[in-house]
Amino acid sequence: MHDVRLLRLLLCCACWLTVTCGAAPAGDTAAGAWSLVRRDGDVEIYQRPLAGSDIPEVRGHTRFPASVSEVFGVVSDYDHFAGFIPLVSESRVLETDARSSRVYQRLDLPLPIADRHYIIRVENDLQAQGAIDIDWQLDKSRSASLSTTVALLPDAFSGSWHIEARPGVAGCDAIYTIYVQPGGLLPNWLFVRVIERYVVQVMNAVRKRVTVDGG
Repeated sequence: MHDVRLLRLLLCCACWLTVTCGAAPAGDTAAGAWSLVRRDGDVEIYQRPLAGSDIPEVRGHTRFPASVSEVFGVVSDYDHFAGFIPLVSESRVLETDARSSRVYQRLDLPLPIADRHYIIRVENDLQAQGAIDIDWQLDKSRSASLSTTVALLPDAFSGSWHIEARPGVAGCDAIYTIYVQPGGLLPNWLFVRVIERYVVQVMNAVRKRVTVDGG
């Protein structure tokens, strides 16, 4: 089922967003500048406008009570994402080498929004001082081979994790950044709010994994 009957969804979500999101704090909205949008528990949410796009990048920042290596082990455990990352119904590594992987994922989205699926290329970078970067981009050529009768393809998808220890401070800082052009009929304003909420959900799911479940 594709993105139909959105009017009812928009009316419901508009009411929900009025209650949960509130007004964003004033900030620098120039291209390339991150602006704090809101705080949700232990997660700070930021946006950054991109030239030529009506959809901004969204970023979450938090601190996890775990080491850099423990958090990296969780956020790079692609074969088990369906067990703990919200909305992910399928995730599997297709191929891998020393620094990069190609990963297939499918998102099981609530009706009437159609599911999305894609193949991403993921690269890892172990930096000095114990920091780790994970970056991913939509593999457009590989994704084009996927069936659109099963789920829709996003028009664009990229993101990253930056995980870094702070000297003298327990745990580690984590920054999760995501940019998606979803395709389909979902309005941009609604999609941005959905992504903001999803970033919080993902970071909380990772927190639970590294604390309650022990990674």
